[in-house]
Amino acid sequence: MRDGFGGALAGRRHRRIFGVVAVALCLLGLLAFTHAGLPLPHLPAFLPAYSSAVIVTDLITASLLFSHAPLSGRRGLIWIGGAYLFSGTIAIAQMLVFPGVWSVTGFFGAGPQSAVWLWVCWHGGFPLLVLISAVIEAWWKAPAASASTAPSLIMTGCVLCLVVALTVLVTQFQTWLPNLITNGHYLNLTHSVPGILVPLINVAALVAVLLGTRRGSVLDLGLTIAVLASLIDAVLTLRAGARFSLGWYVARAATTVTAFSVLAVYLREITALHARVIRLNTQLAEQAMMDVITGLFNRRHFNTQLDLTLRNAAQRRLSTSLLLIDIDHFKRYNDQYGHLAGDVCLHQVGQAIGRALRRTDDVATRYGGEEFAVILPATGIADATAIAHRILAAVLALRIEHAASLSAAIVTVSIGVGTVPPGTSLEDIIRRADRALYAAKDAGRNQVNAEMDVALAG
Repeated sequence: MRDGFGGALAGRRHRRIFGVVAVALCLLGLLAFTHAGLPLPHLPAFLPAYSSAVIVTDLITASLLFSHAPLSGRRGLIWIGGAYLFSGTIAIAQMLVFPGVWSVTGFFGAGPQSAVWLWVCWHGGFPLLVLISAVIEAWWKAPAASASTAPSLIMTGCVLCLVVALTVLVTQFQTWLPNLITNGHYLNLTHSVPGILVPLINVAALVAVLLGTRRGSVLDLGLTIAVLASLIDAVLTLRAGARFSLGWYVARAATTVTAFSVLAVYLREITALHARVIRLNTQLAEQAMMDVITGLFNRRHFNTQLDLTLRNAAQRRLSTSLLLIDIDHFKRYNDQYGHLAGDVCLHQVGQAIGRALRRTDDVATRYGGEEFAVILPATGIADATAIAHRILAAVLALRIEHAASLSAAIVTVSIGVGTVPPGTSLEDIIRRADRALYAAKDAGRNQVNAEMDVALAG
């Protein structure tokens, strides 16, 4: 899987993190193993809280896996999703038949063996489905899974039917099954065929997943932790021999790790994906506002920003200035030096204009062709004219050769300054700056011309 959603190759950092978690689980399991049979207080609220956490987490994980499988092309994800669906639904069944949780004896005519047998089915079935997924991915050379959701629906139906069948078996036909519990203890289970098979299936699943994660993904590492926790759960439960003992409580905690480990990978990936989407949207928004040649804002951003500036000016009762800047005889420059050189010239002039602005609120844009515009909020005619002269000098300082110019031997600009009082429309300020620009051109170019509203002059 290389789809970027839990499917990226696990790096050293990921392996270190999961390695620490694995070591911690093993140490906890070993410590609990030595005193697994130690009786602890019976906490009535523990089982409902524990089962609710496991059920919800398993079902969410199954849903994510089923949704992810068609996108990833991994055949095994369907089976892993089936494993988590099986775990979540059979956990529901076990809580319903568990004596003393929802009823004194359990629902559906459950007997004293029903909950234990469902535990056997649960902790043998989950790793078995994971083992099947590992075998399929390692040995089945058929084409990758399609984008169809049909396999997930089929797996869901099969798992639900299996859980119903197993629940009926351990409740309605419980007398057919061997006795695994005596006087509240299930030491018989430890030496029975199911008690031997459950750890062996977990070991086989763990080995298969480990072999598959040597060059695997982050999701595979999460699955490894899940199967390791399932194995610890099985071993401690069998070692404890009774409910509400140290081994039994720690085993339930391990089951919670099994439920959460793969979900944690998905939650991390979802968070990272959301952050990437935000960054990409920000970059796209910025690119949509930028002119690629000059590096300044484009005409679209100019219109938006000028409208916003005029609205703010009206509210704050401030004047606004606009500079319209035109490169003198730019068509002659293109004819003389070529369009590629013309683009370089535009870029250099644009950057010079940007550097000449000293306030963060001032906005330099490419207005179109060889024209630029600078929005100057809260700026009067005198300050705007001073800024225009600073821009004029910055362009002259570039010393860009322009042999075809009729006004100088280097690239120059003409600048029109329009200053208006609060409440002026966007069209009015552009018209005023445009008239000033044409006046600067008519006067010989390479100069600044300012036009001020009569109300400001008075």
